[in-house]
Amino acid sequence: MTIKDSFYNDMSVKPCGMVDHLDGAQWARLAPLLTQHKQFTPGAVISRRGDFLDYSLLLLDGLIARSVPRGQRARSTFVALQFPGEFVDLHAFPLKRLDHDVISLTDTRVAMIAHEPLRELLNGDVEMARKLWLMTLVDASIHRHWVMRNSAMRALARVANFLSEFDARMSAAYGMERQSLPFSLRQTDIADATGLTSVHVSRTLRELREHGCCAVTGGKLLIHDRAGLHKVGQFEPAYLYMPQSEAAL
Repeated sequence: MTIKDSFYNDMSVKPCGMVDHLDGAQWARLAPLLTQHKQFTPGAVISRRGDFLDYSLLLLDGLIARSVPRGQRARSTFVALQFPGEFVDLHAFPLKRLDHDVISLTDTRVAMIAHEPLRELLNGDVEMARKLWLMTLVDASIHRHWVMRNSAMRALARVANFLSEFDARMSAAYGMERQSLPFSLRQTDIADATGLTSVHVSRTLRELREHGCCAVTGGKLLIHDRAGLHKVGQFEPAYLYMPQSEAAL
């Protein structure tokens, strides 16, 4: 899944996604610090919980999960997904050590920003610091929603809500709504993100397809009835604090 090839070749081009909370002048000051790019293959562990981190990552392409291991042999639980145009671990800037693993779910490409030059930038730019803080607060808002969804919703609504969020955040990364989105997640990935079994996920995907809401096929998420999908999933996107809806911030 590739967005805006010019973003990779020219970091002066501000991407879509959550970093669109930054205005053009702010991005121009931040972009020169994103000097090193790295690529990861599916399943690669980018950082492990407890590792000391003196950098943070901006996701350019692909999908990344924040994952909490449940035991030596048990599957991990996904506690967050990160999409293109989002900082993956900006909260590592003050914390230095994370309580979860960061794992590449697809072929991914990231830009690294070292914490020391970031600190120097923020010491002289209060508004930039506020915008980056805002992005970590959005991460927290999404996490609260995941807790509610995975504890209070039944399986069909839970998966529909997850797919609605995937659609909204990936559409933000593309800068527009699309009826067909790249979807490289496996049913086990959806299960890990929703607290369901793979059998439950398979059944709910079939129900959503039969209801005419959406279909997951051939590495694509096909949105047939976005309003219907939102209704089944009880999806209200306010918790995502999308940049285009927050112009006054």
